Amino acid sequence: MIKTESIEYQHLTSIRHRQDGTPCAVKAGGVVTDIALTNCGLSNLPSELLQHRALKSLYCGQNQISELPAELSSLQAMQELYIYACKLKQLPASLCDMTALRILDLSHQALERLPKNIGALKNLRVLYASNTVMTQLPESIGELSSLEYLGCTDNSMPHLPESLGNLQSLKELRLYGNGLRALPKSFSNLTSLREAYLRNNTLTKLPDNLSNLRQLEVLDLRNNQITQLPDDMGDLPNLYQLDLRANPLEELPVTIRNLKNLRKLDLRWTRIAREPDWFETLREQGTLIYL
Repeated sequence: MIKTESIEYQHLTSIRHRQDGTPCAVKAGGVVTDIALTNCGLSNLPSELLQHRALKSLYCGQNQISELPAELSSLQAMQELYIYACKLKQLPASLCDMTALRILDLSHQALERLPKNIGALKNLRVLYASNTVMTQLPESIGELSSLEYLGCTDNSMPHLPESLGNLQSLKELRLYGNGLRALPKSFSNLTSLREAYLRNNTLTKLPDNLSNLRQLEVLDLRNNQITQLPDDMGDLPNLYQLDLRANPLEELPVTIRNLKNLRKLDLRWTRIAREPDWFETLREQGTLIYL
């Protein structure tokens, strides 16, 4: 274990050159701006970190850290915080005072919940919270006005808050492996969404007004319980890939033939036994159909 009172860092010109198991640091203008302590045998965060007030990124994943000090929020310049694969179950509310944060990685640990005030992180663009024991997202998740990527896969969240639809900057959403029973009605308000990965849930239908998702390019619905698709599925002008594998679908809306940019339609392990005539229209435009 590294002694917290004095850490000998390997000094780098870029934190991208960090090595797991070796304390690394980057200086600019004589002050430390980046620190990496990944897989360094830590049971807590070294107290000396709080001295580096210009710190912009901190990598401390793959350690035995079970608690974050509330004082971590004093690092107001922090933009990237990676504390994945540790032993955290709870997070201090003060974490959400770090309003310069752009990337936050909390994945791969027995984390029970996100702070109720997570929405205070107005500059957060990327949130990783996969492989935890969370059963829900806080309502304030919808206040993350800059969020572009949300990864909350392989948790146990049967429902999502309606506030999810307020994420007007969201481009990529990964929620597979959660046991989701339904999507919030507000899902169709995610008008910047380009990629939605929703496989391995228990969805039975899609929300109304799906055609509002004009930027959507990838829709992965593999291994759900969807029996019918909405007619406006054919009004998604940028849809490029549609994965419907392992759903109990018996037919498709004819409007799907209007998807001019569709290049992959996967229907394996559905209940569609016969190809409709309009499949030929899709093939003529270059769509690969797997049935």
